Amino acid sequence: MPGYGDIPIVRFGVVTDIHYDSKSNPGEAAKLREWIENSRKYGVDFLLQLGDIIRGSDEESEEELRQVLDIIQEFPGTIRHVIGNHCLAQPGDKLLFALGMSKPFYSFSAKGFRFIVLHGMDISVLNTPDCIEDQRTLEFFQSRLEIDPWLHDYCGAIGSRQIVWLKSELAAAEMAGEQAIAICHFPLFQKTTDEKHGLLWNHSEIAELLAASPAMKACISGHYHYGGYLQEHGKHFIVLPAFVNRQAHPEFSFGTVELKRERMVIRNQEGITRYDLSII
Repeated sequence: MPGYGDIPIVRFGVVTDIHYDSKSNPGEAAKLREWIENSRKYGVDFLLQLGDIIRGSDEESEEELRQVLDIIQEFPGTIRHVIGNHCLAQPGDKLLFALGMSKPFYSFSAKGFRFIVLHGMDISVLNTPDCIEDQRTLEFFQSRLEIDPWLHDYCGAIGSRQIVWLKSELAAAEMAGEQAIAICHFPLFQKTTDEKHGLLWNHSEIAELLAASPAMKACISGHYHYGGYLQEHGKHFIVLPAFVNRQAHPEFSFGTVELKRERMVIRNQEGITRYDLSII
């Protein structure tokens, strides 16, 4: 008989980098519905979509978003979204409205866990900075795009106001005795991605900030289509493989995350454990 620590406290369905194409074959929609049905079968508390929900075609992005949301919204419960770089093919306000989001970064709590959802395209060539400090940050990274192979114009950074907010969220989690799980579309370490995909522009600053918090247990990301994992300073940095490339890595198309009292377990579409990690 399982002990108390083996019982999931929070369970959610997860998928990343759907890159939905409005001209997709019917099998694409069917596979996405399989994720929804699996999530319902496992009795998840919510769904988490980790960004790049659409392909982001110049002329089809609105239709892509409409079609993919029509499918995902068949789930009868709560759906949480993360904004990825391809998502910004749709104007910001229009995108937020369609996704049911009031802000591009936000937090929510569930049964003793605080989920901190970051907006990695806060400072980017697709998003106009709203303060002088962020404008200078954008100019700095733009000046380095041609000389640093890990920096790309389709990635971005977390802005100054969001950093202040992130610090306050981590402090609040510590005060409340919550375990914090960060969510970011972009990887935070080179060891969990490759040069082609890149990573968050100010990845080192954000990773150090997360690692310094005793409340912080793990960061879950997407973007790098083949997935990765790194443990740094006792924290888990997990990059999940992309739905769109599932044929290249059939071991993970989508899955579920179980948060237990002392462990995080991530299972694939067949219920097979991919990660079983201590979060003491």
